[in-house]
Amino acid sequence: MTAARSAKRMEAALRAAGYRLTPQRAAILAYLAATGSHPSARQVYDEVRQTYPGLSLATVYNTLGILVKSGLLKVLEFELDNRYETNLTPHINLICTRCGKIQDLVAPLPISAEHLADKVGFQVLDYRMEYYGLCPDCQGRIKNRQSATKINKGEQYEQS
Repeated sequence: MTAARSAKRMEAALRAAGYRLTPQRAAILAYLAATGSHPSARQVYDEVRQTYPGLSLATVYNTLGILVKSGLLKVLEFELDNRYETNLTPHINLICTRCGKIQDLVAPLPISAEHLADKVGFQVLDYRMEYYGLCPDCQGRIKNRQSATKINKGEQYEQS
């Protein structure tokens, strides 16, 4: 789905819930539809506030809440700060434990909701598939830091 179509669906959900589409809300929807990341409410606020300095954090939270209730946005709950995603297709979230980056990986899920229902009669209401580890950027930073430490300690390899 294109960003424009996604934003239009979100606009329709806001209107259906009885909310006016203010310029600030429209900017929040446009940002969410265009971003490929999984922003926190604070990140949405910081980005949209650059264009709309009068934007309140409450407007961001209220708008995100409406979209979650409408099924157009998924909240990823974490201990420190929730994140939001617009990709509602089945996928795996790859979460970096160092920088917090979340990347989507489209891959077959180990078991489908339909299979669970057929096999054991379990009705899946929602699911979350995640792998935790280090993203390539953080792996590179760690490797560079380790190399710098070896050089600083005089552990540089001798060239033959």
